[in-house]
Amino acid sequence: MRTVSQVVEDVIGRSPFYAEALAEGIGNNAEIARRIKPDVEKRLLEEVSESAISMALHRLSKNLQKQNTNLVGKVRDITVRSNLVQFVCPNSSDASEALETISAHARRAKDSFFNYSRGMHETILIVSDELEKEVTDLLGKHGLKKINGLSAITMRLPEESLEAPGVYYPILKAIALEGISLVELTSVRTEFSIIFQDADIDRAFSAIKKVAS
Repeated sequence: MRTVSQVVEDVIGRSPFYAEALAEGIGNNAEIARRIKPDVEKRLLEEVSESAISMALHRLSKNLQKQNTNLVGKVRDITVRSNLVQFVCPNSSDASEALETISAHARRAKDSFFNYSRGMHETILIVSDELEKEVTDLLGKHGLKKINGLSAITMRLPEESLEAPGVYYPILKAIALEGISLVELTSVRTEFSIIFQDADIDRAFSAIKKVAS
C-alpha cells in the first residue's frame, strides 16, 4: 500500500511549478497541500488531512533542495543561427509540393537552416535567408506572410528529457523574466529550438546560458 509521502512525491514530481517552489523554499506548504489534496486522495482512495500532506511536503522539500533536478543543466550544446526568415502560408496541396522542392534544395545547401511545421490551417517555414527568393517564388501565390531578421537558439537535451514533465519550463521562465518575446518554438525529439528577433538574441542567449550551466 502506498503512503501519503509516496503519493505526494509523485504528484509534485509531475508539476515543475510546485517542485520549484518547494526546492527554493518559497512555497506555502499549507496552500500547496490544500490544492493537491483532491489528487492525493484520489490516488490513495481515502481521505487525507491537509496537515499530513503538509508534513510530507516539508520532508520532500528538504530532499529537493539537495537535488539538481534541472535537466536543462545537462544540455550538451547550444548553437545560434542567424540570418533566418519565417514564412507563413495557408495549407494547400500546391504548397506541399513547393515545400518538397524547397526541402530538397535546403539539403543540398551547405549548413542551410530549414524548419517546417504544418498546423491545421497554416504552414510555417523558417529558412536561411539564402533560400528566401526561392521560397518567395514558389509560395508567393499562396498568400505568403514573411518575417525577416530572425535568429535561432538550438539546444540538445539529454534522452531522459523525453519523459520529464515541464522540461522546457526553466528555459521559457528565464526568457520571460528577461521580458523577451519569442517568435516560434520547435522541437525534434531531444532538439529544442527557439526563434527570436535579431535584436533579442544576445539577451536570450545569456538568459538560457544561466539556467543551462
